Amino acid sequence: MIRPLLVHLLWAAALLAFGAAGASAEGAASQSASSAAPGGLDGISGATAKLYQSRPLRVGIISLWETPETTLALRRTLETIQLAFAPYPVEVNPRVPWTELEHLIKTGGIDVFIASSGFSMRLRPYGAIAVATLITELQPNPNTGVATAILVRSDDDRFQTIADLQGSRLSASYPSAFMSYRTALGEIAVRGFDPEHFFGDVHYTGDSENGSIARRLDTREADVAMVRACWLESLAPEVRARYRVLEPRQDPTLHCAHTSRTYPNIMVSVMQGSAPGAAHVIAKTLLSIPEIAPGHHWGVATDLRPVDRLYRELKIENYAYLREPTVKQWVLTHVVDCILAGLLVLGLGLHSWRVAYLVRRRTAELRASIAEEQAAQARVNELSARMERMQKATVVGQLSNLIAHELAQPLAAVQYYCEGMKELLKQPSLNRQMLEMSRAGILKGVERTKEIVARVRGYSKNQQRRDQAVTLFDAVERVYGGLSSEMTGGVKFSNQGLYGVVVRGDGLEIELLFNNLLKNAFEAASGAMVSAEKPAVNIYARVSPETSSVIEIVVENTGRQLSREDFVNLTTPLITSKSAGQGLGIPIAIAIAEASGGHLVFEPRPKGGLVARVTLPTA
Repeated sequence: MIRPLLVHLLWAAALLAFGAAGASAEGAASQSASSAAPGGLDGISGATAKLYQSRPLRVGIISLWETPETTLALRRTLETIQLAFAPYPVEVNPRVPWTELEHLIKTGGIDVFIASSGFSMRLRPYGAIAVATLITELQPNPNTGVATAILVRSDDDRFQTIADLQGSRLSASYPSAFMSYRTALGEIAVRGFDPEHFFGDVHYTGDSENGSIARRLDTREADVAMVRACWLESLAPEVRARYRVLEPRQDPTLHCAHTSRTYPNIMVSVMQGSAPGAAHVIAKTLLSIPEIAPGHHWGVATDLRPVDRLYRELKIENYAYLREPTVKQWVLTHVVDCILAGLLVLGLGLHSWRVAYLVRRRTAELRASIAEEQAAQARVNELSARMERMQKATVVGQLSNLIAHELAQPLAAVQYYCEGMKELLKQPSLNRQMLEMSRAGILKGVERTKEIVARVRGYSKNQQRRDQAVTLFDAVERVYGGLSSEMTGGVKFSNQGLYGVVVRGDGLEIELLFNNLLKNAFEAASGAMVSAEKPAVNIYARVSPETSSVIEIVVENTGRQLSREDFVNLTTPLITSKSAGQGLGIPIAIAIAEASGGHLVFEPRPKGGLVARVTLPTA
């Protein structure tokens, strides 16, 4: 009882002393500026005083969860700002929802606001300038005061890593919450997953109250919850024992359990459109008070790069343009489809014409003379070799769709380095180190592109080797990432047992094999007119029951019940139920499996749909 009272008295005395010192220091300046601002001014400039005679200083604070001590610090911060601007009025909007505060900022209805560093930084294009950052005993470094804790129930052993959460049910605050949602999505993105399609279901509570977010874990309505770091430490030990922090980090600058990387703490920001002198008065006032509340004071964050990096990883805010495909990507995507269709039509036409020609020629030769049989056979063998090469060209055409996906990454990297060099060349002095780094990055991207092209050329010239070690998980991820969102959007996808599985074969052929299987599976699952089950595609791997040197990969999809005729036509070349199909995908997949030393078989799924079983030798 004594210590809080003493701190409160010291804080009030500091405010009075600061006000007295400010008044005496500004006295001479007030007299000289009396013509511009009559009545005697404090530290506010004449232009500021003139503006605030017609309206008050407008301050907004976003709705945040905080400990009682931090809540007290924020309340006293608002009181301090009001005292600093006295006698001019200050209009305070406490705990404003983020949507309303963002609207006020964009429409010029706010002069000063208190929010997270992520909120402040994404409002920079509208003139937001951070002047102070909160420092506490648990968060002593203003650059690393915020993180997210990913919680699961302490008795739930299903989840040990972030990767285990794929397909689970999430409880979170709201989509744009920086301190308890977006920072956690960044951890999912850097692990190679798509954060927007990572969870099976997401429930937003609509506010930043961590208790209501975690409560869905207690009722088992959610498997995982994302809350603000340091909230768990504010709970009673028996309540805290109900939860477990996933992949906790050890950080000497943040004394709370957390999962994500750390980011700058809560900030006071001033709008560029506010009156002159406002930022000066607020910064001078807040930074000069040793302790605004027990264990709390204001400082300055010097490193906002983590926030910028997070937005770039998530491709949002200023980096939303990274989601838009370039013109080159669009052209490549559609040109491959046209080339593939043309090659298929041309191949079928040439094949039909050649077969008819050979039949007529062989009939005439047999009637004419038995002696010409060997020469005719030699000509048939030569034509068969030509047809094999044409079939190889058809396969390369299908592989082009996969290669376009691989080429996109190095070409995009080259483009970004070129744009970086363009900006560096605009600077008055050249940064040779950065230019050299850009040159090396462009060279690396070009080398990667040449490597991909060389692989395709080698395959088309029959130089491929089927003794490569192919990581099954990476191959399936690349195939799944290349499928269109229209195809996979309404279908639940899961994979199990693929980690650490390495098979022997040709990397491109293995990707083409699973491209055909997964594409057909998603089309069948999403195209089923009537089904008692939700559309789903599952892929899992297990050691073959026959021998440990062979791995069995099962691709299973929901869908309608297949008739006997449908099942027979499934593996018959040139017969398909698709309006745009050619009936060659499954035969090619079977041929690749057999050429790799395995086999591919199909069986109807009892509840409707299809099960494909692929066996491949392990590397």
